[in-house]
Amino acid sequence: MRQSRFQQLLASGPVILDGATGTQMQAAGMPAGACPEIWVLDHPDVLCQLQEAYMHAGASIIYAFTFGANRIKLVGHFHNDDKIAQLNERLAALSIQTRDAFVRSHPGRTVLIAGDLAPTGHFLRPAGDLDFDDLVDIYRRQVIGQIAAGVDLFVVETMMDLAQTRAAVLAVRQECDLPVMVSMTVAENGKTLAGNTPLAALLTLAALGVDAFGLNCSFGPEKLSDLIIPLLAVSPIPLFIKPNAGLPQLIDGKTVFPMDAAVFAASMKPLADAGIALLGGCCGTGPAHIAALKDAIVSSGLQNIGRSAPADCGRWICSSRSCIEWDSQAVLPVVPANDLDRLIDLALDCMDEQPVAVILDFSSLRMDQTRQLSELLQELQMMLPVPLIFRSEQSDMLHILLRYYHGRAGVQTSLPNAPYGALIG
Repeated sequence: MRQSRFQQLLASGPVILDGATGTQMQAAGMPAGACPEIWVLDHPDVLCQLQEAYMHAGASIIYAFTFGANRIKLVGHFHNDDKIAQLNERLAALSIQTRDAFVRSHPGRTVLIAGDLAPTGHFLRPAGDLDFDDLVDIYRRQVIGQIAAGVDLFVVETMMDLAQTRAAVLAVRQECDLPVMVSMTVAENGKTLAGNTPLAALLTLAALGVDAFGLNCSFGPEKLSDLIIPLLAVSPIPLFIKPNAGLPQLIDGKTVFPMDAAVFAASMKPLADAGIALLGGCCGTGPAHIAALKDAIVSSGLQNIGRSAPADCGRWICSSRSCIEWDSQAVLPVVPANDLDRLIDLALDCMDEQPVAVILDFSSLRMDQTRQLSELLQELQMMLPVPLIFRSEQSDMLHILLRYYHGRAGVQTSLPNAPYGALIG
């Protein structure tokens, strides 16, 4: 199989990502309260000059300025999905045109443009009012526009909820087979706002077929290093990191990120030494930070680093909050799912036994009973922290269950394949 340009980049050694865009736009005059996407279209030279500076600094992957270009974020500006797709196309085209001009004058360089998808700021049901399938379609509109512009890959970034992250990945996969990078952002407790652990996110997304997993924003390099380095032992896919330039400080009424370029690069070098494959910066970083990072990695000689990575996700299964290595011979509680009205109560009763996972047996459920299944599963996942194992011989049933399960489920079935990266035990 022919390697993608993304895979070719990875094969050459550590890949340098770009730095912050939003904080740089603010520094360039974007006023508080402005719609960033519209402001950039009105001031395209500001974005193009910044991204060209990142390329000169050594970045090989540039994020298109489509972070907030989704229907929910732009509800006050655009009401037509076709307009949303066109906006994404125009924004991504700015980066692509800048890249093309740069590469023409630097013929030895490879620079890829990543279409950017990010949080909507709303919560999925039952915690909020957002429907999962609607969210997939919201992201699809962005993807359609970015593909039309000609992006080389996609990045789903700064995500705070694994469920919404899955929606974005599925949206990309419905439209194309371009590489997908995903990065989560975490709170002080090392988990996302939704309570997802980095390990659960990695296992779920790697099994779903994403091409790289990482952490971005949140903190400076040291804190994120403590969270991502342990994942190297279990990750079958490349890992990446985009930390802030330290923790923000309020100085003279302005938010300042204190870590200068030299300190940032020195803090990032151990991550490259350890085998983190892609490295860049988030809030507070600029071209100087990326140039210093590039110099630190080049001077270390890590141009052809490799690591001994697992071939796949192995026997790991997970909910969005906890992970286990599944022993299919282990005795686990079995909940019959023939009565959907009682399913949640029966499953919660099992938690008195403190199981490491729960088997839900859908063998007796008819397909004409599944109308409420997706909504029920969303609620069940919020209430049960442990991984779920689904038992069924109906492929359509498994497709429904696994589409709306926001972890890596186990499956007990005689069917040969399970969708969405589930593990057949």
